[in-house]
Amino acid sequence: MADPAGFRLTRQSSERVDALVSYVGQNAAAFAARRGRVVFSGGWAGAAEGFGRPPPECREGSLMLDRAMAADIGGTSLADYADAFREIESDSTLENVLRIKEEGYFDGASFTARNPLGLVAHREHLPRISYLVRKAFGLSGDAVVTITAGQGRENYTGGLPESVLLPITRVAFAGARGHSSLRGRHRMLVAWDHRLRSLPQIADADRANRD
Repeated sequence: MADPAGFRLTRQSSERVDALVSYVGQNAAAFAARRGRVVFSGGWAGAAEGFGRPPPECREGSLMLDRAMAADIGGTSLADYADAFREIESDSTLENVLRIKEEGYFDGASFTARNPLGLVAHREHLPRISYLVRKAFGLSGDAVVTITAGQGRENYTGGLPESVLLPITRVAFAGARGHSSLRGRHRMLVAWDHRLRSLPQIADADRANRD
């Protein structure tokens, strides 16, 4: 899905949108009875590396929202089942979560086992994003439902794999309370990530994965 300037969604982001649309279609009666809220969160690939910003309408969250709204759900569209929003300034998984919380997209909502907060991601990514969401929103495990995108596995394209990132994240954010604490821990992780990437062997491996 490309706009006139040539920006397009990655396959992974397209799969996440399609998983969300499929989930809404399978639960259409529940959404009709209780209108939902959906946030498509994502800035742009390479934001953390200092790559330039595309126009707002060309960032990941915007393109995901466009794809979802164009999808057919039983002869209707997502707009008939949920209010949809975009968050397009984040440059990391934690930023996705914190900005959604800070900007009040779910203000007034009470997430419980009977009315859970849904997360859409690939299988490898779901444990870490679920952990961060529960941290930021103060939720128990049964107040979050996970929706697996694609065939369940997201291709590894550089950086540390999720099997390594999850335990690092758990250790880094242990005991963190509130957004200022979470952001402070996040800045620490980003600094360490930049240091690791500057090591010759890590930088060479990262470049090889991207080629």
